[in-house]
Amino acid sequence: MEETILGGALMSDQVLAQLLEDLRRGRFAQADRLPAELDLARQMGVSRTVIRDAMAELERSGYIERVRGIGTVVNRDALTLRNRMDHKLEYYDMIQALGETPHSDSLTVTRDSAKPLLAKSLGLQPGDPVIKLTKRVLAGNTPVLYSIDYLNPQLFGDNVPQDMDFNCNIFELLHSAGIQVVSTVSHVKASAGTVAIRNALQLPPSEALLLLDEVAYTQLCKPVFHSYAYYTNFFDFSIIRKKL
Repeated sequence: MEETILGGALMSDQVLAQLLEDLRRGRFAQADRLPAELDLARQMGVSRTVIRDAMAELERSGYIERVRGIGTVVNRDALTLRNRMDHKLEYYDMIQALGETPHSDSLTVTRDSAKPLLAKSLGLQPGDPVIKLTKRVLAGNTPVLYSIDYLNPQLFGDNVPQDMDFNCNIFELLHSAGIQVVSTVSHVKASAGTVAIRNALQLPPSEALLLLDEVAYTQLCKPVFHSYAYYTNFFDFSIIRKKL
């Protein structure tokens, strides 16, 4: 995308956000098609390159389809989806979007030794130290998620900052330390969870959990944490799969 800076953010990112807002609640909220790229560029006061990059991102996300001879068609169903698993998931934001207040308890922060599979996923040697975070997340008074996160302590230099708020979302936690996560590789599985996890989440015997097993990476493709997040059926996820 074009690297034009506008108000502290990339112009293309701002245009993309504005187009999504216009499609959901703004001037294109009732439209089944979008104007041509040249017309959009003129209306938004940006270059056609910026519009083209934003449109490409909208198409990759399944919000629009560009059809030769017809134009840019809007997928209204895709625009209404929440909690998409093909986008970065931040469970605090998901809980807030459902009208509840997110918070965590039962937090533990310990040092552990990386077992072979964990060491491989974080680019470490077996036995290297890792920071292990475990916590329960609630929506209001209802337990909805249990997470186990393993962080590479080498990310923080010699010492982990003493004022780090380990209760917050892990993406925010890393951002506060100057570490930006740009992608994750995730595996989605059904899981019964351990007895301790089920008790913490107050699950009935018949209810399964959704396990999101993922490794997060920086822009330089360096792994920064390995997370195991156990979701209850409080959450409703969606995904768009496009035929390539």
